[in-house]
Amino acid sequence: MTDYLNKWFWIKDRSGILDPVARDQWFIRGWEALQCIEEKEDSVVLCYRNSSRILPTLKSVLEERPAPSFLPNEKVRVIKKDLYAVVKQYLWHYNDQYYYYMLADENGKMLKKRYMTDELEKVESAK
Repeated sequence: MTDYLNKWFWIKDRSGILDPVARDQWFIRGWEALQCIEEKEDSVVLCYRNSSRILPTLKSVLEERPAPSFLPNEKVRVIKKDLYAVVKQYLWHYNDQYYYYMLADENGKMLKKRYMTDELEKVESAK
């Protein structure tokens, strides 16, 4: 077995999604990178956005992606603006081969611009 566990993937052919209901709904979220949380002989279980939503999928339809630098609900700072925000969504840009991040300000209002990894830095929360 190839090591798939904890790596990130994109589903290049939704016919490989083993759950028929999830397969029909996948076109809505088709550009997302997913993390492998379980590996089997010819399939994997992928996790959608670090949540409880899982997607059993054949290995043959996967294409590896780098892990996103920031995950939903992580606090970040927009470097040039010195603006603090929360990551709401990430999106792999297939042509440009990098992630964009959609953010919400401290009041929960979505920012209009999408940001790249090098425009953001993680904010360490006080414990």
